[in-house]
Amino acid sequence: MELILRNKYKITLTAESGTLKESIDGIAYTLNLTLINTKEFENLGIAKGQSIELYDYAFNSKDKVRIFSGIVWDINKSKKTKKMSLTCKERTVRIEESEDEFLCLNGQTATQRATLLCKEWNIPIGSFANTKVGLSKDRRKESIYSMMWKDLKETAQKGGGLFKFRMSTKLDLIKVGYNPTVYKLDSILDDVQIKNSLSGAITQVKVLGKNDKDDTKSPVIGIFKKNTEGYGTIQKIVQDDKVQNYTNAQNKANSLFSNGDDSIDVSCVQDINVIRAGDVASLYGTRYYVTDITHTLGGKGSMDLTLMDWEGVKKKFYGK
Repeated sequence: MELILRNKYKITLTAESGTLKESIDGIAYTLNLTLINTKEFENLGIAKGQSIELYDYAFNSKDKVRIFSGIVWDINKSKKTKKMSLTCKERTVRIEESEDEFLCLNGQTATQRATLLCKEWNIPIGSFANTKVGLSKDRRKESIYSMMWKDLKETAQKGGGLFKFRMSTKLDLIKVGYNPTVYKLDSILDDVQIKNSLSGAITQVKVLGKNDKDDTKSPVIGIFKKNTEGYGTIQKIVQDDKVQNYTNAQNKANSLFSNGDDSIDVSCVQDINVIRAGDVASLYGTRYYVTDITHTLGGKGSMDLTLMDWEGVKKKFYGK
């Protein structure tokens, strides 16, 4: 592995421990390193906010690839043990931490809104997928990433695709599951744990819309059911002023119905360092979506992944 600090200092890395972590609903890929605080590091004067990149050989390849690009976020040094711990995050952490207010016009797509926000905040744009679905008018005052994530969720709830933001040197908007190489996990498995739970299940949705005419009446647009015979009635009430008719209410309910949490936790004895949250991976011939991943760095490394099918990802991460 090789670290590049401040775009110019190249260091061959022998880390005591290191991980790369990411979740499908998070935006800042996080690198954690524990290092021996050598004179070389002291002389470089590592400081928070500095740029940092990590390069390593791609899986089953002799080509070095950049597997992380971001900034130093936290530094912890111990004089006793002579160790230094670094937490580094993709630059998207800044839009996770920054707040603003924004008027979202009716009919704009998530792509258009993200483009406007990026221009306003001087965020370099890489490749933006076209989300296509027109969204509802809204006025927001919250973190920039929270606004952008809401738009991706509304896109999915209105029948559009599943999308995710990623950043290396520029911000990309990708369609979930569109990685060009789908890696097979079967040959590097250590353990597979299958989880089936009714936690988070929703079988009935009561949708309330906007009622400007009569305050004494509950603005119930509809009550919708799915799988109540098999799992019983587990109801969720949704108040959404953007829902103005029965069809909108049905779409809202469909985005929320869930049979619970069905996922697969996979441990691998070798790391495929280019797999990211939102990618598709293959297990026993079936394609699954990676919702969480932890790469353990060093040597051949190892990795832990949580896998779900498309419907599960949509309900758990984009339906709420």
